[in-house]
Amino acid sequence: MRVSRVAVGWAVAALLLLACGVGPSGGDQPPRLSNQITDEVGALAGRTGEVEDAVRRLQDETGLQLFVVFVRSFGSTPGPDWADETASRSGLGDRDALLAVATEDRVYAYVVDEAFPLTDAQLAEVARVAIEPALSANDWAGAVIGAADGYRAVLAGQPVSRPTIVPGDPDPGGGRGGVTG
Repeated sequence: MRVSRVAVGWAVAALLLLACGVGPSGGDQPPRLSNQITDEVGALAGRTGEVEDAVRRLQDETGLQLFVVFVRSFGSTPGPDWADETASRSGLGDRDALLAVATEDRVYAYVVDEAFPLTDAQLAEVARVAIEPALSANDWAGAVIGAADGYRAVLAGQPVSRPTIVPGDPDPGGGRGGVTG
């Protein structure tokens, strides 16, 4: 696998949570994905159809597959390592991207194969413009839609657009939060 990245702003948020005594759980083990969308925490509540449509559009128009996994925590495993292990266990190939999000840790990572058709700079642009703003607002579905639409845009030679943000539950599956605005 070639590219892995953890959002720095989210890592800082995780450190702040730890300082306040709100720490991540022991962590979820990297799974073997059997579907393109794996939501172990209910982060996509009510918006799974939108996410499925975006992922399907990406595949239909470009031949690329976006795999997504939401868990509570990567535990003590760094996000890029967790994502690499998940991609490896899942047998992802050169036309596949993985977006892994740990909602309680406030960390994400993406990983692609060396032969993936987007450059590191293009992947970073999609992350900066389309994924990170949604994650910062707890718009879990928006991050996936932003990734899929961003990859499509880059491959079509178009600019990456910031997604419409729909703020969501800051702690899906955790019982601590509600929808924030």
